[in-house]
Amino acid sequence: MVVFLTPDHGKRKGWAYGARSMRSRFGAALEPLAKVRIGYIEKESDEIVRIESIDLVRSLFPAQQDLLRSVSATFIAELIDTFAPANDPAELLYRLLDRTTEALLEGAPAMAVVAYAEIWILRIAGIFPPTRNCFECHEPIVRPLRFDPRVQGFVCANCAGRDAFIVPNDVADALDAIGKLPVAELAARGLPLDTLFEVRSLAGTLRRNFLGYELKSFEVLTSVTGGRG
Repeated sequence: MVVFLTPDHGKRKGWAYGARSMRSRFGAALEPLAKVRIGYIEKESDEIVRIESIDLVRSLFPAQQDLLRSVSATFIAELIDTFAPANDPAELLYRLLDRTTEALLEGAPAMAVVAYAEIWILRIAGIFPPTRNCFECHEPIVRPLRFDPRVQGFVCANCAGRDAFIVPNDVADALDAIGKLPVAELAARGLPLDTLFEVRSLAGTLRRNFLGYELKSFEVLTSVTGGRG
Protein backbone atom coordinates (compact mmCIF):
# COMPACT_ATOMS: atom_id res chain seq x y z
CA MET A 1 0.00 0.00 0.00
CA VAL A 2 1.37 3.40 -1.01
CA VAL A 3 0.10 6.78 0.20
CA PHE A 4 0.91 9.64 -2.16
CA LEU A 5 0.03 13.32 -2.48
CA THR A 6 -1.04 15.00 -5.70
CA PRO A 7 -1.81 18.69 -6.34
CA ASP A 8 -5.05 17.95 -8.21
CA HIS A 9 -6.52 15.03 -6.27
CA GLY A 10 -5.08 15.42 -2.77
CA LYS A 11 -4.04 12.37 -0.80
CA ARG A 12 -4.49 9.04 -2.56
CA LYS A 13 -3.78 5.41 -1.71
CA GLY A 14 -2.72 2.75 -4.16
CA TRP A 15 -1.59 -0.85 -4.39
CA ALA A 16 1.93 -1.27 -5.80
CA TYR A 17 1.96 -4.99 -6.49
CA GLY A 18 5.38 -6.58 -6.32
CA ALA A 19 6.98 -3.57 -4.64
CA ARG A 20 8.63 -5.70 -1.95
CA SER A 21 10.22 -8.04 -4.46
CA MET A 22 14.01 -7.95 -4.89
CA ARG A 23 13.40 -7.31 -8.58
CA SER A 24 10.65 -4.74 -8.10
CA ARG A 25 10.03 -2.63 -11.20
CA PHE A 26 9.46 0.35 -8.93
CA GLY A 27 13.03 0.37 -7.63
CA ALA A 28 13.91 3.33 -5.38
CA ALA A 29 10.89 5.33 -6.49
CA LEU A 30 8.94 4.20 -3.42
CA GLU A 31 11.38 5.70 -0.92
CA PRO A 32 9.66 7.85 1.73
CA LEU A 33 9.05 11.41 0.52
CA ALA A 34 10.36 10.72 -2.98
CA LYS A 35 8.99 13.03 -5.65
CA VAL A 36 7.72 10.91 -8.52
CA ARG A 37 5.63 10.76 -11.65
CA ILE A 38 3.02 8.12 -11.02
CA GLY A 39 0.67 6.28 -13.34
CA TYR A 40 -2.32 4.46 -11.91
CA ILE A 41 -5.61 2.84 -12.84
CA GLU A 42 -8.71 3.94 -11.00
CA LYS A 43 -12.08 2.24 -10.83
CA GLU A 44 -15.08 4.37 -9.98
CA SER A 45 -16.22 2.04 -7.20
CA ASP A 46 -12.78 1.75 -5.54
CA GLU A 47 -11.11 4.31 -3.27
CA ILE A 48 -7.71 2.59 -3.67
CA VAL A 49 -6.06 2.77 -7.09
CA ARG A 50 -3.74 0.30 -8.79
CA ILE A 51 -0.29 1.76 -9.40
CA GLU A 52 1.11 0.85 -12.82
CA SER A 53 4.27 2.93 -13.07
CA ILE A 54 6.45 5.21 -10.97
CA ASP A 55 9.33 7.34 -12.27
CA LEU A 56 11.64 8.90 -9.71
CA VAL A 57 12.02 12.68 -10.04
CA ARG A 58 13.79 13.51 -6.79
CA SER A 59 14.97 11.34 -3.90
CA LEU A 60 15.22 12.58 -0.33
CA PHE A 61 17.84 9.91 0.42
CA PRO A 62 20.81 12.34 0.74
CA ALA A 63 19.03 14.38 3.43
CA GLN A 64 17.97 11.23 5.25
CA GLN A 65 21.61 10.38 5.96
CA ASP A 66 21.53 13.10 8.63
CA LEU A 67 19.46 12.12 11.69
CA LEU A 68 17.94 15.54 12.36
CA ARG A 69 17.00 16.11 8.73
CA SER A 70 15.60 12.61 8.45
CA VAL A 71 13.40 12.95 11.55
CA SER A 72 12.36 16.47 10.50
CA ALA A 73 11.26 15.12 7.11
CA THR A 74 9.29 12.35 8.82
CA PHE A 75 7.55 14.90 11.04
CA ILE A 76 6.64 17.11 8.07
CA ALA A 77 5.32 14.05 6.24
CA GLU A 78 3.07 13.17 9.19
CA LEU A 79 1.84 16.77 9.30
CA ILE A 80 0.89 16.61 5.63
CA ASP A 81 -0.67 13.16 5.98
CA THR A 82 -2.78 14.37 8.91
CA PHE A 83 -4.12 17.52 7.26
CA ALA A 84 -4.22 16.61 3.56
CA PRO A 85 -7.74 16.01 2.20
CA ALA A 86 -8.46 12.73 0.44
CA ASN A 87 -9.50 12.96 -3.20
CA ASP A 88 -9.73 16.77 -3.17
CA PRO A 89 -7.33 19.33 -4.68
CA ALA A 90 -4.40 20.09 -2.39
CA GLU A 91 -2.12 22.31 -4.45
CA LEU A 92 -0.98 24.46 -1.51
CA LEU A 93 -0.12 21.44 0.63
CA TYR A 94 1.65 19.82 -2.30
CA ARG A 95 3.76 22.94 -2.88
CA LEU A 96 4.52 23.17 0.85
CA LEU A 97 5.74 19.57 0.97
CA ASP A 98 7.72 20.01 -2.25
CA ARG A 99 9.48 23.21 -1.12
CA THR A 100 10.23 22.07 2.42
CA THR A 101 11.71 18.73 1.36
CA GLU A 102 13.76 20.53 -1.28
CA ALA A 103 15.02 22.94 1.39
CA LEU A 104 16.12 20.01 3.57
CA LEU A 105 17.97 18.54 0.61
CA GLU A 106 19.72 21.85 -0.01
CA GLY A 107 21.01 22.00 3.56
CA ALA A 108 18.67 24.58 5.08
CA PRO A 109 18.56 24.56 8.92
CA ALA A 110 16.14 21.78 9.80
CA MET A 111 14.34 23.59 12.63
CA ALA A 112 13.65 26.62 10.44
CA VAL A 113 12.13 24.34 7.80
CA VAL A 114 10.03 22.50 10.39
CA ALA A 115 8.75 25.74 11.96
CA TYR A 116 7.85 27.03 8.49
CA ALA A 117 5.94 23.83 7.71
CA GLU A 118 4.08 23.84 11.04
CA ILE A 119 2.83 27.41 10.70
CA TRP A 120 1.88 27.05 7.04
CA ILE A 121 0.00 23.80 7.66
CA LEU A 122 -2.14 25.66 10.19
CA ARG A 123 -2.62 28.62 7.84
CA ILE A 124 -3.70 26.42 4.94
CA ALA A 125 -6.09 24.50 7.20
CA GLY A 126 -7.62 27.76 8.43
CA ILE A 127 -6.52 27.11 12.03
CA PHE A 128 -3.86 29.77 12.53
CA PRO A 129 -5.54 32.91 13.92
CA PRO A 130 -5.09 36.38 12.43
CA THR A 131 -2.33 38.51 13.94
CA ARG A 132 -3.60 41.90 12.74
CA ASN A 133 -6.98 42.06 14.48
CA CYS A 134 -8.19 40.97 17.90
CA PHE A 135 -9.84 37.55 17.89
CA GLU A 136 -12.53 38.86 20.26
CA CYS A 137 -13.40 42.46 19.31
CA HIS A 138 -11.77 42.48 15.83
CA GLU A 139 -10.05 45.80 16.50
CA PRO A 140 -6.49 46.25 15.18
CA ILE A 141 -3.78 44.78 17.44
CA VAL A 142 -0.67 46.72 18.42
CA ARG A 143 2.54 45.10 19.57
CA PRO A 144 3.26 43.23 21.66
CA LEU A 145 1.05 40.38 20.50
CA ARG A 146 -0.94 38.58 23.17
CA PHE A 147 -2.12 34.99 22.74
CA ASP A 148 -5.11 33.86 24.76
CA PRO A 149 -5.37 30.06 25.16
CA ARG A 150 -9.04 30.47 26.13
CA VAL A 151 -9.99 31.48 22.59
CA GLN A 152 -6.90 30.07 20.82
CA GLY A 153 -6.24 33.44 19.22
CA PHE A 154 -4.38 36.73 19.43
CA VAL A 155 -6.19 39.43 21.38
CA CYS A 156 -5.81 43.09 22.27
CA ALA A 157 -4.90 44.25 25.76
CA ASN A 158 -8.54 45.03 26.58
CA CYS A 159 -9.80 41.54 25.64
CA ALA A 160 -6.89 39.54 27.07
CA GLY A 161 -7.94 37.02 29.71
CA ARG A 162 -6.00 36.14 32.83
CA ASP A 163 -4.15 33.32 31.04
CA ALA A 164 -3.16 35.36 27.99
CA PHE A 165 0.59 35.67 27.46
CA ILE A 166 2.74 38.12 25.56
CA VAL A 167 4.44 36.91 22.39
CA PRO A 168 7.96 38.38 22.18
CA ASN A 169 8.47 40.77 19.28
CA ASP A 170 11.18 38.59 17.72
CA VAL A 171 8.73 35.67 17.64
CA ALA A 172 6.02 37.91 16.16
CA ASP A 173 8.52 39.08 13.53
CA ALA A 174 9.33 35.44 12.72
CA LEU A 175 5.62 34.66 12.27
CA ASP A 176 5.32 37.60 9.87
CA ALA A 177 8.39 36.44 7.93
CA ILE A 178 7.04 32.89 7.62
CA GLY A 179 3.84 34.28 6.14
CA LYS A 180 5.66 36.39 3.56
CA LEU A 181 8.84 34.53 2.53
CA PRO A 182 9.60 31.31 0.65
CA VAL A 183 11.04 28.65 2.95
CA ALA A 184 14.56 28.99 1.50
CA GLU A 185 14.62 32.72 2.21
CA LEU A 186 13.22 32.25 5.69
CA ALA A 187 15.85 29.61 6.47
CA ALA A 188 18.62 31.86 5.13
CA ARG A 189 17.79 34.48 7.77
CA GLY A 190 19.42 32.31 10.41
CA LEU A 191 16.73 32.80 13.05
CA PRO A 192 17.91 31.88 16.57
CA LEU A 193 16.89 28.44 17.81
CA ASP A 194 15.16 30.00 20.83
CA THR A 195 12.95 32.05 18.51
CA LEU A 196 12.16 29.01 16.37
CA PHE A 197 11.34 27.04 19.52
CA GLU A 198 8.79 29.67 20.58
CA VAL A 199 7.25 29.67 17.09
CA ARG A 200 6.98 25.89 17.19
CA SER A 201 5.60 25.91 20.72
CA LEU A 202 2.77 28.21 19.61
CA ALA A 203 2.11 26.06 16.54
CA GLY A 204 2.03 22.94 18.74
CA THR A 205 -0.52 24.52 21.08
CA LEU A 206 -2.84 25.32 18.17
CA ARG A 207 -2.33 21.92 16.54
CA ARG A 208 -2.99 19.91 19.71
CA ASN A 209 -6.07 21.96 20.54
CA PHE A 210 -7.47 21.32 17.05
CA LEU A 211 -6.59 17.62 16.77
CA GLY A 212 -7.00 16.62 20.41
CA TYR A 213 -3.71 14.72 20.32
CA GLU A 214 -0.06 15.12 19.33
CA LEU A 215 1.60 13.56 16.30
CA LYS A 216 3.62 10.41 16.91
CA SER A 217 6.77 11.78 15.28
CA PHE A 218 6.69 14.89 17.49
CA GLU A 219 8.19 13.02 20.44
CA VAL A 220 10.89 11.52 18.24
CA LEU A 221 11.81 14.96 16.93
CA THR A 222 11.82 16.32 20.49
CA SER A 223 14.24 13.60 21.61
CA VAL A 224 16.59 14.27 18.69
CA THR A 225 16.62 18.02 19.38
CA GLY A 226 17.29 17.56 23.10
CA GLY A 227 13.85 18.64 24.27
CA ARG A 228 13.60 21.58 21.90
CA GLY A 229 11.19 19.82 19.54
